[in-house]
Amino acid sequence: MQRPYSEGKHYSKDPVQRIEALEEFVKNDKVRRNRKWINLHVHTNESFSAFSSPAESVLHAYKEDIRYFGINDHYTIAGHPEFRNACEVAGLRAVFSVEAIAMDDESLRKRKRYNDPSNPGRIYIIGKGVTRDIDVHSRENAVLSEMREAIRSRNKKIVSKLDSYAAQKGFLLEFTYDDVVSLTPRGNTTERHVVQAFFEKVCGLSNNLDELSGIFTRLAEERIRAQDVKDAAGMQNLLRARLVRSGRPCFVEENRKAFTTIENLVRIHRGYGAIPSYGLMGNPVTEEEEDIERLIKKMRTFGIFALDLFEFRTELPRARFIIEKASELGVPVFIGTEHNTKSTLPLTGDIVRDTELYPYLKKSADFICGHQLLSTLCGCGYLMEDGTPRFKDFQCGFDFFARAGGKSLTQEECANLKECGEEEVREFLIHH
Repeated sequence: MQRPYSEGKHYSKDPVQRIEALEEFVKNDKVRRNRKWINLHVHTNESFSAFSSPAESVLHAYKEDIRYFGINDHYTIAGHPEFRNACEVAGLRAVFSVEAIAMDDESLRKRKRYNDPSNPGRIYIIGKGVTRDIDVHSRENAVLSEMREAIRSRNKKIVSKLDSYAAQKGFLLEFTYDDVVSLTPRGNTTERHVVQAFFEKVCGLSNNLDELSGIFTRLAEERIRAQDVKDAAGMQNLLRARLVRSGRPCFVEENRKAFTTIENLVRIHRGYGAIPSYGLMGNPVTEEEEDIERLIKKMRTFGIFALDLFEFRTELPRARFIIEKASELGVPVFIGTEHNTKSTLPLTGDIVRDTELYPYLKKSADFICGHQLLSTLCGCGYLMEDGTPRFKDFQCGFDFFARAGGKSLTQEECANLKECGEEEVREFLIHH
């Protein structure tokens, strides 16, 4: 899926040209599109992804008949403007989200895992339905900035270790953090970027695949064939596992400042005007995810009121069980694919294509669109300022915002609603 920028305007470094290329493609598209599918959780190059830009992700979504599409980068919303423009051009309903990692000290002490199968206590939390930028002068922004800086600091140390390790093996790379930053549009680096940059730096040592296979064999201390080197995504995953994971020669302990508390991260997401959502691991089933009803109720005590579910990581029977429990408790479930590696995957899978599950997933998509719409129009989002749901009855709240998101409002109606109070908006949507 990843393509070099030289292949045309779709992969230009200029976002304006990328949008123009998408517009031209849509205008000239002769294929009759179904336009019904849902994917509310993909990463872009603003964090780490198979997609070279937000516009490219929308291009693929358009080709795969996605109707509801959601961007979901780690620690940043920098890709949201391009994503919004691209979705408008392609006629997709856009959902905006952000994701980060917190630490639950109680689960850490008890060695219980949430949605990080390798690290007890760590919990990925998504801010679903971002409607504004976070206040730069807020405490929440200060906490987020501290998290970002801790991640950058660790990545720099990994770079130094990888460069020294390669030198010990007899390969002078002069590998620097600038090599990593060059892979990002705005310097939002991840561990995956570090490994990608390292892989590309090593590949620069030779044009001969057999020679490169020998180099990688020495570095990974595992037999690498010439044909393996061609699989960039696979090689990067292997190098990450062999060199930078815990217990490996280039591992760097993560800074505790990179993981704020669940309470802080929930407040950060609310600062974005979003609804905190828990991303279910799917497979394996972790200790905290064994009892879905208990998990949902526990998340509500933290101010987390929705679930994200992932194709290709969750078996269909498990997905059905999760959605059944969520339905009983009035919890929206958002389906996605992540796409946070360089591996090529389709944007839909068995879960969203299941005829029994699709209606609930569509209702959830309408729900988050309703939250975004009403937050923007009149400040009437799903959550109140203190983080509690606007409706005490979860089913009623779910139904109301899903109904709002499912309506086709004219520009004139939207303009009029901007002048209305919350009660007037409710009355309009009930009788519209």
